Amino acid sequence: MRPTAAALIPIFLQKGSKKWRFSQLLEQVRPVMDETALLVELESLVEEGWIEKDAKGRYALALLGRVFIAEVQTRYEEAYVYLDPLALKITLGDFRKLRVLPGEKVEVEIHAIYPDQVLGRLLRRVTPSTRTFVGIVEEGRNRRLYVTPQQPPLGIDFQLPKETPSSLVGQKVALRFLSWGLKYPIGEIIQLLGPPGQHETEIHAIMFEFDLPEGFSDEVIAEANELPDSIPPQEAARRHDFRDIPTFTIDPEDAKDFDDAISFRILSNGLFEVGVHIADVGYYVRPNTALDREAYARGTSVYLVDRTIPMLPERLSAHLCSLLPYEDRLAFSVVFQLDSKANIQATWIGRTLIRSQYRFTYEEAQNVLETQRGPFAEELHLLNALAKQIHHRRLKEGGIRFETEEIKFHLDEFMRPTALYIKERKDSHKLIEELMLLANRHVALFLSQQRGIPAVYRVHDMPKPDKLKALQVFLEGFGYEIDTRSARTLTQSLNQLVEAIEGKPEAHIIQAVAIRSMPKALYTTNNIGHYGLGFTHYTHFTSPIRRYPDLLVHRILAAVLEGTPSPYPDGKRLAELCRYSSQREKLAEQAERASIRYKQLEYLSQMQGKELEGIIVGIESWGFYVELTQSRAEGLIALRSLPTDIYEIDPYHHSLKGRYTRQRYRLGDLVRVRVIGIDFDRRLIDLELVNA
Repeated sequence: MRPTAAALIPIFLQKGSKKWRFSQLLEQVRPVMDETALLVELESLVEEGWIEKDAKGRYALALLGRVFIAEVQTRYEEAYVYLDPLALKITLGDFRKLRVLPGEKVEVEIHAIYPDQVLGRLLRRVTPSTRTFVGIVEEGRNRRLYVTPQQPPLGIDFQLPKETPSSLVGQKVALRFLSWGLKYPIGEIIQLLGPPGQHETEIHAIMFEFDLPEGFSDEVIAEANELPDSIPPQEAARRHDFRDIPTFTIDPEDAKDFDDAISFRILSNGLFEVGVHIADVGYYVRPNTALDREAYARGTSVYLVDRTIPMLPERLSAHLCSLLPYEDRLAFSVVFQLDSKANIQATWIGRTLIRSQYRFTYEEAQNVLETQRGPFAEELHLLNALAKQIHHRRLKEGGIRFETEEIKFHLDEFMRPTALYIKERKDSHKLIEELMLLANRHVALFLSQQRGIPAVYRVHDMPKPDKLKALQVFLEGFGYEIDTRSARTLTQSLNQLVEAIEGKPEAHIIQAVAIRSMPKALYTTNNIGHYGLGFTHYTHFTSPIRRYPDLLVHRILAAVLEGTPSPYPDGKRLAELCRYSSQREKLAEQAERASIRYKQLEYLSQMQGKELEGIIVGIESWGFYVELTQSRAEGLIALRSLPTDIYEIDPYHHSLKGRYTRQRYRLGDLVRVRVIGIDFDRRLIDLELVNA
C-alpha cells in the first residue's frame, strides 16, 4: 500500500466510525495531497476494502469485524498490535489480564472504533513469544527467584525455575518465556550477562534486547574461507578496467572496511569523468548460500559505541570486498561525465576492476581541500567544486537541508567515556555524500525503466497532516513558522528554517524534532520518491557490505545488464524482503541509540552535583525536559522539584507558569541545572534547576 493512502486512516479515526465528506477530508490533508491525489488514494482504499463509500459519496472506515494475525507489543500495562499494511494501532487491553507478552503472535478481531482509538478482541494465541528479556535476578519473600524485565520495561515479574541457583541474585541476565504459571509467567535464563553497571554487561544487554548476533556460525565462516583470494583472469577480462585511472577512498579514521571509492579524470573533450565504485559483494555472496541467509537475517551492520556487529564475516567485509589501497578489487560502478556546471552529459553503469591508489581519512581529505596540497589535490579540489554544485541544485529542486548530529565518545582502557564530542561534517564528508546520492539516484532511475522487473527503492513520504500540525505548534514555541500550504512551500520554509536557526542554541533540537516529524524512510518495491531528498527516484546501491537491500539492488542490476532473468521476479517476495530489511534497520538504529544513551548516562554519572547548561526542549504537566548542551543527553526536571506553587501549562505546551510566583519556563530557554539522579536500568536522568 502507498504510504500516502495509509496516512489517510488516522484522519478517518478523528471521528471514529463516522462518515466524512470529500471536502472535509481535502481540508485535512492539505498540503500533502491536492484534490486529484486525494481522490486517487480514496478510490484505492475503497478498492482494497479498507474504507467504504456510500450512495451520497461519503467515506467511512470499513474495519469492524476484520480478523488478522499480528505480533503483540506492550507499553506499561497496555497490550496492542498493528494492522498491516496500515500500521494502525489496535488496543487489546491489559497484557497481564490477557496473559500475553510482547513478541507473541495472536489472532485479533476488530470490534470497536472510537475517535483516535481502535479496540481489538484476542481470538486465539498463534505462537508464544520468542523475545529475549533483560533484568536483574531478585529473591522474593517466598525465597523464589524472579526477574522484572528492565529492557523492554514490563510491569510483571518472571518467576525462575526452582532449581535456579541463588548465587545469581543481583546479576543481570537474559531470559526467555517458558510458560504461564498460576499468576506470573515463568522464564528461563539463557545467558548470564554479569554485574549491572559494567560495560560488557550493559552492552551485551543491549545486544540481547535488540536481537543482535554476537558471532557467525561455523557454516558461514567456512563458506567465507572457501572464497578465492585472487580474481580469476576470466572474471577480470569481462569487466571494464579502471585500474589505471586515479582512484581513492575517503572514510572515517576508524573504518574497518572501505566499500566505496571515487575515480576522477579529465577527458579529451574537456568533460570530467567521475566514477563511483562500490565493492561487488554480489560476486561473492550468491543467493541461497549460508552467507546470503546470514546477511538477510542480520539485514544490516550495527554500530554500537564500542564495536561493530557486521552483516558479513571479516574475510569479506575487511578483505575481499574492502577496496584496500594497491589491491585489485571487483566493483560495481556508476560513471558520470559532467561538464563544469556539474550537468550530467553521459552515464555508464557496469561491473569493473579497480585499484585504489590512496586511502584518505575524512580529516586528511579535508586538509588537502583546505591547503590545496597533498595527494590528489587537484582531483579533490575539482570534485569538491562539482559536489557543491550538485548539492545546490538538489536543494533548488526540492531537497531539504536537514543535517543530523553524530555523537562520539573517547573511551579509556576500561571503556569508560572520558570525553564526548559532536562529529563535525565538513566538505570532505559532503563531497562523498553528494556523489553517493547521485549514484543511488541514477541506479534507481535506470531500474525504474526496466518494465516488468520488480526493483528495490528507498522511499520517503511527505509528513502526515497531524505531524505537521504538531511541528508547527512546537516551532511556535521557539518563535518560528513553516508554510504548509503546499509541498513546495513546505520544503522552502523548512530550508529557510534551517538557515534561520544556524548557530543558535536550539538549532540541533529543532532539526531533530523536524526530522522526527517526517515519516521514516523505508525500503519498498513501490516507488513514491524521496521527499526529504527531493528525488523522484532513489535507492540504496552504495553499501552492500553493510546493507542487505543494496545487495538486492546489485543482483537485480547485474541481471538487467547481463540480460539474464532477475533473481527476484516475484514482486510480493521482494516486497517481503524490503519490509524485513526496514524492520532490521529500525532495530539497528534503536540499538545504536541505546548504546549512545548508556554512555551518555555513564559520562554524566561523573558529573553529579556539577552545574551544567541546557535548553528546555519539552514541557509537560509533570515537569519539563532539558537537553544538556555539551552531552546532548535529555533529562527531566520534575514539577515537585520546582519552588512551591501551582503551575499551569499553556494549551500548546509552549510554557509552564507559576500562578503566584509568575515564574515562567518556556521552550528554548537556556537554564542551569544539576544532575541529581541517574537510572541506568530505565535510562533516565533526573535534573534540578540551579537557584530555582
